[in-house]
Amino acid sequence: MSNVIRVKAEELKDFCKRALVAAGMREKDAEIVADALIWANLRGVDSHGVVRLYSYIERMRRGLIDPKANPTMVRDFGAISLIDGNNGMGHVIAVHAVNIAVKKAKEYGVGVVGVRNANHIGMAAYYGIMIANNKMIGIVFSNAPPAMPPWGGKTPRLGTNPVCMAFPYKDGKHIVLDIALTVVARGKIRLAALKGEKIPEGWALDEEGKPTTDPVKALKGTLLPIGGHKGYGLAVAVDILSGVLTGSGYSIYLKALDDFSGVSKTGFYVQAINIEAFRTYEEYIRDLENFVKIIKETPKAPGVQEIYLPGEIEYNVAKERLEQGVPLDTETVENLKKVVEILGLEKPGFLGI
Repeated sequence: MSNVIRVKAEELKDFCKRALVAAGMREKDAEIVADALIWANLRGVDSHGVVRLYSYIERMRRGLIDPKANPTMVRDFGAISLIDGNNGMGHVIAVHAVNIAVKKAKEYGVGVVGVRNANHIGMAAYYGIMIANNKMIGIVFSNAPPAMPPWGGKTPRLGTNPVCMAFPYKDGKHIVLDIALTVVARGKIRLAALKGEKIPEGWALDEEGKPTTDPVKALKGTLLPIGGHKGYGLAVAVDILSGVLTGSGYSIYLKALDDFSGVSKTGFYVQAINIEAFRTYEEYIRDLENFVKIIKETPKAPGVQEIYLPGEIEYNVAKERLEQGVPLDTETVENLKKVVEILGLEKPGFLGI
């Protein structure tokens, strides 16, 4: 097992921000990316946290991400906008898209923003919750490089294609569905490969289309969809909305973080729904509170201590990690050391170097 150290979230965020600025990002943009990375770690989604920092910076160094790119408006049509990310950092572009969607939802009741020519956006819930914090329902879809075969195939043609829906609730404890459409996100396979650990059966197939527990073979092969053909169908829908509709990359035209043969061309779809366009926010909260009560008071199956709503476990993990620090395993620490070395940064104490 890897040794684990605990680092205060603010200390880790400050390091990420300094690294991103040293790699060429503007300070305000680096703040967004650093916050999104640490936020994922806080919620226990370590596969989308600081472990990604080295890959982002390496892509910047190779000219595959423009660290200073500004998104531009391509089309603006009532409640709908299309923006071009101009190959900038996905997190920065996604926040820009959220702000446009929320503004339009205040005016039209709904705001929809399509994004093309962007990069990996990290954890989709980060943006869904930004919308929920505005007392609106947030929907975020993103396509991703091929990892899943079409149903019945053995060669990757579809990505993990995350789906997020965030429903505002009281005290910021929003109900948040954030799922990859594969049984597991590709980042967790990468993390297992870094740690030299096996993956569970049912996660992936090797290059020959055979089940495997070897993460290295899985990364060369394919990930399996959730719910069989149903997950495959949803992945198709997300790729069409995020890539085909926006004019961005899709399917085999998308590049993974560790594929340095070209730019990513990631596309995504952001939607904000103004609850006040349907009914008062107070009425919505009243009924949602009753809905939550019905779910939480469901008789429990044997051995179950509590029934959780989507996003509730991550919310609880974040509270614990804010107090006790973000856990970093040996492999992640080594990855961060590489960031220090290639950028010539001042060495932070938590890396032990």
